[in-house]
Amino acid sequence: MARIKQFDSLATLIKGNRSDDNPVKPNEKVNGSTALRKVLQEEVVKEKIDDKVTLSPSEGLRVEYFDYDEADETNLKKKIEKIIDDLDKIFGKYDDQVNKKENSRVIKVGDKSKTKEFKGTVNFRITRESSSGRKQTPTQYQEKGTTDVFNNVLERDKRYKSIADMRKDPDLMKDIRDTFSGKTAKKNVGDHTDKVDDWMNTFFNQQDLFFMQKYAPSKWSKFEYHGQDWVTFWSNFIKKVKTKDGKPVGNYTTWNPSDIWAVYDKKKVNDAIDEKFKKDQGDPKLSAVNNFLIKLMKESKLVGISLKKIEGTGAHLEEMNINLKTMKLAEVIELKASEIDLQLDNIVNAEKVTTYIKFANTHTMNINLNDKKKPGNLSFNTQVKGTAAQGGQAPVKLVEDLLNKNNQEDKFVNDWKNYPIKAEEKDKKSGFWDQEKMWKDKYEFLRSKVNSSWPKWEGPKGFYEYITDFYKKEKPQLAITKLMQITFFYAAYKNYPKKQDFADFCINLLHLGMKVGDRFAPHAKIS
Repeated sequence: MARIKQFDSLATLIKGNRSDDNPVKPNEKVNGSTALRKVLQEEVVKEKIDDKVTLSPSEGLRVEYFDYDEADETNLKKKIEKIIDDLDKIFGKYDDQVNKKENSRVIKVGDKSKTKEFKGTVNFRITRESSSGRKQTPTQYQEKGTTDVFNNVLERDKRYKSIADMRKDPDLMKDIRDTFSGKTAKKNVGDHTDKVDDWMNTFFNQQDLFFMQKYAPSKWSKFEYHGQDWVTFWSNFIKKVKTKDGKPVGNYTTWNPSDIWAVYDKKKVNDAIDEKFKKDQGDPKLSAVNNFLIKLMKESKLVGISLKKIEGTGAHLEEMNINLKTMKLAEVIELKASEIDLQLDNIVNAEKVTTYIKFANTHTMNINLNDKKKPGNLSFNTQVKGTAAQGGQAPVKLVEDLLNKNNQEDKFVNDWKNYPIKAEEKDKKSGFWDQEKMWKDKYEFLRSKVNSSWPKWEGPKGFYEYITDFYKKEKPQLAITKLMQITFFYAAYKNYPKKQDFADFCINLLHLGMKVGDRFAPHAKIS
């Protein structure tokens, strides 16, 4: 019989599942997961590629993502074909599509004629490095493209009912192509006109949501303040603003995630700002600035907009920081410690550099190194389930302040230069080997808190040898990243020892990433 309780015999399934009277079905739940996911997990272990592959489910477990790096593509090709062949033998295969544009191959398995439980989908995706292949679209080009569309709506009184409708407008398309070529950019960072098609869906849905569903175009003016764009104005203004305890707010991006601004009756809003702050131009308070922006936003007079790439059809507008509810993410604010899942195994996993904090299967904080080819600092990025774009990046200074506020001894500093650059530096005593006792104590402490199955410190397969090997292979950036992550979570557990306090710390960290709370400006997010 092919059906197995512990799912420990892949060979049994390959040999007899399809001919069994009661076969295991792809989306059937097995030990809290789908059978398809269990099979994939067993397959990558069998093929000895579990360190090269990341498996993750989509929202609702509709798709199993099988992600691997471009650098491993050649070596994995035969193994992936073997896995697909096994999937066919176990469940049956009824569709196999290659999408060269997306660097993916989608396999559908099971019985097409039956219900959801009988069907499953696997998306084999190649991850491209930003420095090779198709480079990422510069953020300034993305934002300027949105402004191009919005200003065509406003200045030329245009209404775009579809992407095809936009493509038929030669003036609009010229504006967008000029932007993506770098011709009209504040800073020309290269020709990216080949990415225009990638962003047309986003541009259409943004204008459709903002102008067709939320605000009438005739009421709104071109996105500027006294002849300068709003981001420039607020970037200069916020430098003078103080928090309630008299400290500088910081730069614009620390305070406000808005990429562009929309204004109704530009002259009146300009005059209102001048009048509001003429008495305290030298020392405006953050609460006064934010409360004033809340008022303008509620009156639909001035709206800062955070833009995210839109995948699929439709867009969603969410107003943030305009009242108590939106200053706290309702989905996560009441979470218990048991509903927060730390996924830190990548600290001890090959060359992977990303760790995760999962919040009740709705939000994720990714803590990683952006470019694993060179040393760098950690970034703290948020992801909302069901969206393609990042929810936002937490300001590093605020992350450090939050992490270190309860204990001044166990500090985390997000500066890679403070960590061992070499295995041994006899003169400075700052190498990894020179600091072995300190790193052993931190690692063993974190291991006891997170996962006792992690390798021990000593031994040929121990963590000490694992980190040393990165230095020997001249990959210090990977060693440094893992030591930084150990330090971060070590400090978190030390500074927030109680379970619920630790959970609240994680929630506050998420809020920093999402830019919610009275510390941040009111804004609208289109995603």
